Amino acid sequence: MTQVSNSTPPARLKRLGALALAYGQQVFIAADQLVNALIPPLDGTVSYADETLSARAYRAHRDGKVLGKLFMPIINLLFFWQGPGHCKNAYTKEFDRKNYPSEYQPPNQPRYTSRSTRTPS
Repeated sequence: MTQVSNSTPPARLKRLGALALAYGQQVFIAADQLVNALIPPLDGTVSYADETLSARAYRAHRDGKVLGKLFMPIINLLFFWQGPGHCKNAYTKEFDRKNYPSEYQPPNQPRYTSRSTRTPS
């Protein structure tokens, strides 16, 4: 007996395309984070392993660091299609955990708690 697929070939291709796009985005983010982690803190801006280079460039620029002032405009220009303020938006995404897989983002629940609102154990 032959198993019949529930999806048509165009639907399967669309699903595979979406998977390939999601995979590519995750690989790009991982490479971006690796490059960020490998750049030494030449201007005093510490890199974080789970932070993108864009977010770090915004932090450095915000703090008046030379590398931030130099690289943030270049990165914003490279990602012009994502709208103005790419680096600042990347920094904000880090707080919202936007680069986390959906599995780690439960619906309608806070994803993290600030130190000031934690209850003592």
